[in-house]
Amino acid sequence: MTLSERDMQALGSIENGLAGSDPLLASMLNIFSRLAAGEEMPARKKTRVPRDPSLGWSRAMLLAWVVISGGLLAVGLVLSAGGHKACIGSMGTACPSPSVSYPHP
Repeated sequence: MTLSERDMQALGSIENGLAGSDPLLASMLNIFSRLAAGEEMPARKKTRVPRDPSLGWSRAMLLAWVVISGGLLAVGLVLSAGGHKACIGSMGTACPSPSVSYPHP
């Protein structure tokens, strides 16, 4: 496998950075490079990254939460917008009127 000049420079830069940051790892890379110098590079294979099945479940739960919260919010707004008549109609019981006065003990 032949590399372009640009690729060789990039690899040299990586090698220099590695030698400065981790000399032991750089030494092992040097040994590997000498041992593999005459070897042919294997053909590249495309690998598939498995999808996380829990990601779909998380999205479904988030969507359910949004729909339920929106529904509850809509019901609350409808019930609060009708005033006294909505209170009687929706609850099935009479709501106290603000004009009713209660005797003080």
